[in-house]
Amino acid sequence: MKKYVWILCLLGCIALTAQAENYRKRDVTNPCFVTATTSKIEIKKIIQTDEQTQVDAVLYGRPGEVAVISSNTCLRSGKQEFPLREAAHVSIDGKTVPERIPDSGKMDIILSFAPIPQGIHTVDFVEKDEGWTIYGVQLTGIEPYVYVPSFLQTRRFEQSRTLPQPQLKSGKAVINGYILGYNPSMELEVVFRHSDWLFYNEWGQTVRIRQDGSFHIETDLLLAGGAKLQINKAQLDMFLVPGEETTVYIHLPRLSMSASHLLKEKYGQQQKAWFDGSMANLNDELATWGYPLSMEEDPDFKFMASEQSADRFNEFVKGHYDRYERNLQDDKKVGEAYRQYVLLNLKMNELVVLGKKGAMPGIVKSPYFRYGYDYTTYLEYMERDKGQVVDLWEDVKKAREVYQNFVKEHRFSSDDKELMKTITQPEIQKYVKERAEALEAQAALAQSNKSFVIAELDKNLSGADILPSIISSYRGQAVLIDFWATWCGPCRKSMFAIRDLKKKLASKDIVYIYLTGPSSPEAEWKTAITDIKGVHYRLKKEQWDYLCQTYGIKAIPGYLVISYDGKLQDQYTGFPGTDVLMKDLLRASE
Repeated sequence: MKKYVWILCLLGCIALTAQAENYRKRDVTNPCFVTATTSKIEIKKIIQTDEQTQVDAVLYGRPGEVAVISSNTCLRSGKQEFPLREAAHVSIDGKTVPERIPDSGKMDIILSFAPIPQGIHTVDFVEKDEGWTIYGVQLTGIEPYVYVPSFLQTRRFEQSRTLPQPQLKSGKAVINGYILGYNPSMELEVVFRHSDWLFYNEWGQTVRIRQDGSFHIETDLLLAGGAKLQINKAQLDMFLVPGEETTVYIHLPRLSMSASHLLKEKYGQQQKAWFDGSMANLNDELATWGYPLSMEEDPDFKFMASEQSADRFNEFVKGHYDRYERNLQDDKKVGEAYRQYVLLNLKMNELVVLGKKGAMPGIVKSPYFRYGYDYTTYLEYMERDKGQVVDLWEDVKKAREVYQNFVKEHRFSSDDKELMKTITQPEIQKYVKERAEALEAQAALAQSNKSFVIAELDKNLSGADILPSIISSYRGQAVLIDFWATWCGPCRKSMFAIRDLKKKLASKDIVYIYLTGPSSPEAEWKTAITDIKGVHYRLKKEQWDYLCQTYGIKAIPGYLVISYDGKLQDQYTGFPGTDVLMKDLLRASE
């Protein structure tokens, strides 16, 4: 009996030793992560022992760039930090002679950190001096958990069929989005861009993300077409339609990992977002199949192109396009609209890339060529190389001149008005005027923060169109609407209290709009508002009565709080107090 007990004890010790050894050496190759603020460094392997946590990483940069990392680099889990101890192939703080990044533009480095205790399954990689952070690095070898609603998980994926005809139609496109896997503690830079024929904004529009990961975007469009949402170092392509609304649910880890050198092969053709609304099938495919819309988006293409001689450059670019074309034509899983849209953009990009160094060698043969991101550059090169002013190029040039003059002068000169008349496309004329009105509204807003601005509402505007017209220029900002009258003592008293509120919220993007009706004599009203910073409207009786009845303003002062996405958030009859309004406005601006 004792013999059996001894054997059992021996087996138990062996098992415990194996388990301990198991923990002492635990590694994961190409660990998954949630998002990253940098593309300069990626983690290739993490090896955990009781003595250290070794991180094998790849450092990317220009050939010849020195390889240096800060001693403030650490692995972080909650408030606990595991500092960097040693490094190989990279200098810590430059205290040793640093190696240089080779001609390949990347080099392998090894970093040794303090050991991570058992039970920690996720860490952040943080290089504090450069601001590099890789959030949610998984030590378990599995994908980060993200809650995906069941209605998305069970949705059937459908191929896109046909692209809409590229007809000019001025209007707003609306995007309501949700970033799945987002945590407010993460540093998340979200930028929206779309191809604007009049004035391309390469910096894009910064998008505010709410605590729950939701966001709202509105943009003016002249034509249906492409847009890009950049989330840290990853990019989501979309196809938007003027006057239409789109809802998108973004899987943050998959989108982030699809932009990683080490993980893009695995996640490049996984679905990274789900769309509802306009062009949902095409947008689902854009968020899944991973073909680029521009060869220049691929850093590997940029690097390889820079290595080509002038004689071989054209051949290299054409060969790159030909490979994409063959792959797309042979790819049975992609829809026809997706195939047409991607090939159109790649072909136009091929010609424009070649046109930057010489004459374009061909033309785009597609009925959808207005959907190309490089459309206006292509038209410009067509005029330069072939002496042909094709499609809308003449109108676009005139519209750009008129619009850019307006940007400088904040008005249409008589020459601009005459030039506008020569634009043959009414939708382009309309688009220029709408963009000019938006600029005027922005200027008025800036002025209203310093003093008062008198705004006029169309006398013929009535019913449900009144409030949207008043707030339409202020989307993206919280709005406080104050119903008042010159003869109303409580109104003036509450305005005095709101002055302190404005000072406390001065750093927030909030618009203060004051509405009064015909019971306020115009002369008295114009005198009174000189002390009230904000945007002021004096409405017709029918307009005033409609707003009061519709929004429950039974007595004055009355207030409406509009959130930054243009939705009515709160309404009050009587002054609710500065504490209440402050809380409401902070919520409306987030």
